[in-house]
Formats: sequence, structure tokens, C-alpha cells
Amino acid sequence: MHTILRNNGKQVEKPSSKEANREREEVIPEVIKSEVNLLVLPFFALWDKDTKRRTETEYRTVITRGLQKLEIAWIVTSSPRYGYPGPFDREVHKAIEQIISELPLPIQNPIPIGSLYNLCKRMGINKFGGSQYKKIRKALERITTTSIKSEGTFYSKEKEEWIEDIFHLYERVIFKGKKLPNGEIADTNYLFLNSWYLDNINAHYVKPINWDYYRLLETPVAQRLYELLSVKFYGLLVRGGKFISYKYSTLCSLLPIVRQKYLSKAKEVLEPAHKKLKETGFFKSWDWEELPQEGKEKDWLIRYYPGRRAREEIERFRGKEQLEFMLPPPKDEEIIESRVELSAEDFNVVEQLTQRGITAATAKMLAKSHPAEHILRQIEVFDWLKERKSLLVERNPGGFLRKAIEEDYQPPKEYLKQQERKEQERKNEDKRERWRRYREELIGQGVTNWDKVSPERRIEGRLSFWIASETMNGRKPTLEQIEIKKQELIDGLPQTDEERWEYLSQNYPDDPPEDFE
Repeated sequence: MHTILRNNGKQVEKPSSKEANREREEVIPEVIKSEVNLLVLPFFALWDKDTKRRTETEYRTVITRGLQKLEIAWIVTSSPRYGYPGPFDREVHKAIEQIISELPLPIQNPIPIGSLYNLCKRMGINKFGGSQYKKIRKALERITTTSIKSEGTFYSKEKEEWIEDIFHLYERVIFKGKKLPNGEIADTNYLFLNSWYLDNINAHYVKPINWDYYRLLETPVAQRLYELLSVKFYGLLVRGGKFISYKYSTLCSLLPIVRQKYLSKAKEVLEPAHKKLKETGFFKSWDWEELPQEGKEKDWLIRYYPGRRAREEIERFRGKEQLEFMLPPPKDEEIIESRVELSAEDFNVVEQLTQRGITAATAKMLAKSHPAEHILRQIEVFDWLKERKSLLVERNPGGFLRKAIEEDYQPPKEYLKQQERKEQERKNEDKRERWRRYREELIGQGVTNWDKVSPERRIEGRLSFWIASETMNGRKPTLEQIEIKKQELIDGLPQTDEERWEYLSQNYPDDPPEDFE
């Protein structure tokens, strides 16, 4: 039994001496069996400062399943009252995972999680008391009130389908002394897990995590990379692959961390974790490669090569635990697993192909056996046919595109004529752009050299035109009238650079002359 002591007017939970001795003797498990979705998808913020500004974490991507192009999403939203779950809450959850790992299957709600003292010991908190117990209570409440929206991202192993639902990781938490659903008073602290989460645990959809190694990594980024890549390395090595590649932008959403604009800043955040994982043998190596820029922000490809520890861990757990969790059907189009290295150009080609219904394996084969230029040209024709709902691509789009690449299909005449028109328009636009730059360069030089030309010379042509015009109209000007007009024209010359630019621009037409090449 627990007793309640009062400390400065506050209630403090403390185990009895008999229970305390028993809990001190509990050995923290070396291996924690973590549910796979929660290893891959983001939930907790990695830093305390992030919890203050974060109310939501959103991971979105567009994937191809079968012949359908789908947008999937994973959205974690915090309760305004309790705030966003952070590093401490993550440690509490790890302690819960330890407890769940020790229970026999099938696990049923409610789950007895023991005393708050027990959770402190599991979390490695040696100085425990009322303040720590209160923090753990708040953490459990915060996790319970944080919602998850899965739009085709959470995989149910039991149902073998991607879940569309809004749910909570923990459905309820009932503390000792409170009433249970059956009307009894709780003799310890209890937790109710969400049914999707609980069903996956009972269906063995878990991945063993080495708890000692996890704690050795120390930093949140290194620990999250270990969680995420231990799952991906498992699938990679079982299939005999060589490395995993992630887009930097995707990795930022999955950890989650703030996306940086510059490579130096991106490396500043990730490289310490990369080095730690390599020093401890989880990585053999890693490298960065810049991807072709499609939007406003730059992106990079990060390749991760599994190291000795990753390989040994997989073999060890497969042998000892006989735990063969089955990975779901491939969904992450931003991940490329390959036996051979892909250049940034090939990576882009593979992405383009998988988005159009070709499997990742076939896409990689095509990227390696055909020039990127050839594939991208066939993709252009394919997209053109799709836009016009051509019967050629309606029945089997992926199959048509593959054959078009392999057999070098010739494009339709209508497409070629359209391309010719576009090419002529492009040439015309290119000519206009070159003339615009050349015109601006001439005007700019004129403004810069303005003072090198005397005012008399600048107005010389206009003065001559005025004299000729007056003479033709029978009003031949006198020398005095010419001097007056001359001074008038000089006084009218522009005084500022802006006025001079406007003045000089009148000498050059907006459209390029016929003889301009």
C-alpha cells in the first residue's frame, strides 16, 4: 500500500518500504518493443523551447498506391490547456513502453503502470518527490489530450490497411484513488491505450529498441534518427539493400525539426547526431547531395549507410526474439532503397516515375538503364496524353510509360506541332529577354557616362531638328532665337539618375529590332 505524506501542504505519493524495496530491485529491460508507426511518425517535440511555440506537427506527402495518386497526412495537435508534448513527456512514454514490453500478450485495457515512483526510476530520475510526480501526472494528461489525425499514414497490421481516423495515443489515464469504469477505486495508476495502438502491439507490429544504446545517444535528434532508421534499415537489410535516402525536407517533418534554408545551417543541426551514430557503429557513413531546385527552398538528399551495430542489432533480435514484424506496403515515395547508388538526377527521375504509377524497383531499373533526358522526355509526352485523357494511357498508365521508355515511342504529330510552337515562343521570349538586358545595359552605361558628354552635344540633334522645322514653315530663326532655344533645351535636360534613365530609354525601343540577334 502507498501512504500519502504532506510536504508544505502538498500531497506527495511515496511507496511503502516493502513496495519500494521491490521496485528498487526491478531491472530496467534492455530491450523495449516500440510500436512501428510511433517510431516512424512524429509525435513529441524534441526540445523544451519547441513546445512553447509548437501547437501542431504536420507531415504531408503525395504518394502513389496502385494507379492512384494520393495525398497522405499525419497531424498531431495539442490541447490548448495542456500544451504540446515535449522531451519529458517522451521519457514518460518510454517508461510506459518498458512496462508494456514486460506484459504478456494479449495486452488489455486498463494497463497497470504502477506508482509514479516506479516511473521515476524507469526514467532514471534519482531525485524524486512531489514536483517530479506532478510533472509525470501532467505529462500523462498532456499525451492523453493530444490528438492524432491519420489520413492514410497509420498502418493497422491486423486490418492490413492505412487508417483514416482521428484518435489519441492514450485514451484515458486514471490515477490511484480515482474511480475506474467498473466503479472500483484504482489501487494503482492505470492507462487505457487507443485501440489502433493496442491492436498493433498485440499483432506484434513492434520493433525492438536497445534501451541502453538509446540512452547512450543522449541527444534528441540522434535518438529520433535511431528510432526512425532502425525501422527503415530493417526493411532495407532484409531485402539486401545498400542504403536509405531521405529528402532533407521530409526528414525535418518526421523528426520533427525546423527546416533550414542553407546547407551549413542544416548540417549544424544534424551533423552532431550523424557523427554520434557513426562513432557508435549505427551508421557506416552518410552523405549529402543537392537536389534540383523545384520551389523557393533548396533541398538535399541524405544517404544513410547502415553500420555494424545496425546489422548486428537486426540479426540479434531476429534470432533471440524471433520477432519478424512485417513492414507495411511501401508508402514513402520520398524514401529510395537501392542496391546501387542513385545520383541526384536519377533520384529525381525515380520520383517522377513512381508518382505516375511505376513501382520503385522498376523506376530504379529504368533510371539506371536509360538516360535521364530520354525518360523525362517520355514523361512529358505521357503527361500531355493524360491531360487529353487519351485512351492510350487510360487503361494502364504505368505500363504504357514503361514501354514508352523501353521502346522509345515516338510522340504524336499534334504534340510535335505544339512543341514547335512552344519552341518558337521560347526563342522569341529569349530574344526579348536578351534585348531587355542589352537595352538596360546601354541605358545604364549612358547614365554612368552622362557627365562625359557636354550639354551642347546632347541637345545638338533636337536643336537642328527645331531649326529645320522652323525654316520649313517660313520662320527661319535668328542667331538670338537659336541661342534662346539652345539654352531652353539645356535647361530641360534631366538632373537625377532616374530622370536621365527615362530620358535615355527613349532612344531604344521596347521590342528588339529586326536585326538584333
